[in-house]
Amino acid sequence: MTEHTAGRYRCYYLSSTSWSQHSDPLELVVTGIYSKPYLSALLSLVVTSGGNVTLLCGSQTGFGYFILTKEGEHSPRWTLDSQRHSSGDSQALFPVGPVTPSHRWSFRCYGSYRYTLQVWSHRSDTLELLVSGGPGEVTPLPTEVGSQTAPASRNYMAGNCIRLGLADVVLLILVAFLAEAGLSQRTSPHRTQEGALQRD
Repeated sequence: MTEHTAGRYRCYYLSSTSWSQHSDPLELVVTGIYSKPYLSALLSLVVTSGGNVTLLCGSQTGFGYFILTKEGEHSPRWTLDSQRHSSGDSQALFPVGPVTPSHRWSFRCYGSYRYTLQVWSHRSDTLELLVSGGPGEVTPLPTEVGSQTAPASRNYMAGNCIRLGLADVVLLILVAFLAEAGLSQRTSPHRTQEGALQRD
């Protein structure tokens, strides 16, 4: 398959008296001929369930059309005329939505010239929208008494209390040891003097 064989095709058959009506058109597209465009989402890749978003496909190459494709079972596609941006790039804005969490929203785009509509560029990098607020989304609860995360908080506090209690016990033992050592040093001189008096 080359750029020369890309195009729209129809077929006929010849009966004994005349030609049939033509078939439905069959479009053959070849990709990977030109450099790939870029694809981005305006504002954010995260979209609230039921919301809309605008995707921008653009290129420094002066394409006449941009084609946006969505991955999935039916693989729909949309084609828009390009517009010249002040930066010099050719661009097209594709409105998408409303989005729902029940589908995957992955997109690619291609560029094409006006006189070769079935000859496309390399595909852009894949862009995937993230849908927030769906029924399966779990929102963490705050750590409060009575909440689902409170038991973990209480366990953590209990552990801290145990560690503080052990530290207090060690500190008391150390103070007692130091007090006993000081008392022993104070009583030693008196014992020495008593021994000297007995020798005299």
